[in-house]
Amino acid sequence: MKLSPDHIPPGWAEPNLGPGVSRPKADERTRDFRLRVKQPDMPAMRVVMPAPTKAKAISYCKNRWPNATVEALE
Repeated sequence: MKLSPDHIPPGWAEPNLGPGVSRPKADERTRDFRLRVKQPDMPAMRVVMPAPTKAKAISYCKNRWPNATVEALE
């Protein structure tokens, strides 16, 4: 998602998106992982992320929300 310079909030970090980066590749076997994603100055979100491993699920969240802290709930 590209934002014009007039609409970029302070501290904005461009997300890194795509198969294998912010979501699993189409041919990967996955299971659902429950994660807590906390962005600065925002309430925490609970996210269900399909991924092959817990580490990859955390990595996918960090790539989607670069400034957020991510923790597994399972």
